Amino acid sequence: MPVLVLAFLSFPPMAAQFAATKFGVQAGLTAWDIAAFRYGAAALGSLLVLANPTRRAIMLAMPGRFLIVGLLGGAFYGAIFTAATTMMPASHSTLFAPSSSILCTLLVAGVVLGAWPSPTRLIGVGIILAGLVVFARAADVQIDAEALGGDALFGLIGLLWGCFSVFARKWNLDPLCCVAAMGATGLLFVPLWFFFAPSNVTGANLAVALGEGIFQGWFLTFVAFLAYMKLVHRLGPPTAALGIALIPPMGVAIATLVLHETTYPGQWLGAAIVVAGLAIAGGAGAGPLGRVVGLRPVQ
Repeated sequence: MPVLVLAFLSFPPMAAQFAATKFGVQAGLTAWDIAAFRYGAAALGSLLVLANPTRRAIMLAMPGRFLIVGLLGGAFYGAIFTAATTMMPASHSTLFAPSSSILCTLLVAGVVLGAWPSPTRLIGVGIILAGLVVFARAADVQIDAEALGGDALFGLIGLLWGCFSVFARKWNLDPLCCVAAMGATGLLFVPLWFFFAPSNVTGANLAVALGEGIFQGWFLTFVAFLAYMKLVHRLGPPTAALGIALIPPMGVAIATLVLHETTYPGQWLGAAIVVAGLAIAGGAGAGPLGRVVGLRPVQ
């Protein structure tokens, strides 16, 4: 499948998940409700993958490694992501989460794969931070305890996602088996959420809850994340993470159109600066960009 098609299947749905989560909250669902429906649906999808003898044999041959990547990118990650997203506007979270993800991916790639950031990438980090400041000032983001808590959670999310993608690439794990491992973690966590977490699912918002399961549980896991894992295998984690730079402007646009969140020109300027910084930090140049558009294979 062409790289551009994989990117189209991966990054727009990733951008939409922020608005989808906020939409569920506006309908009265708790963060735990959204996480439970998301990973309950993902767990059902993983059972379909495990029903395939070939895929099941692959996962049983390396159970420890698939367990690790499943926990890093699965229900534990998703619960933190959902909680962080509910703590701030979707247009805010859609900028901070991708930034932390790409920066942590670069850091983990350096530690695990020995591919440390170059001076050019460090310049990109500085540009990203500058863009976040511009965005925060334009959006009049309140730096209170809740906002700081959300930002801290997004930092943890970025670290988990970086470890997930780098280890999956280092161990050369099958992409479909990786996302199945992510979904299978729902079998562990959903019963705990069902019995112990607060819930506000009613007849009035049940359709929204089911929609969260279909979009975030099935489509996001088995289409968007699967496409991203194929990009990781084809391009390598740092270059694949470059595409995450597309998420902030798309996420802000979706939050504006779907949730009618107020945006300001300065936010778009901040998003543009972050995109530029992410591109530089991701190693944008003739080589990586050529691979992104499918003109050059990974060497």
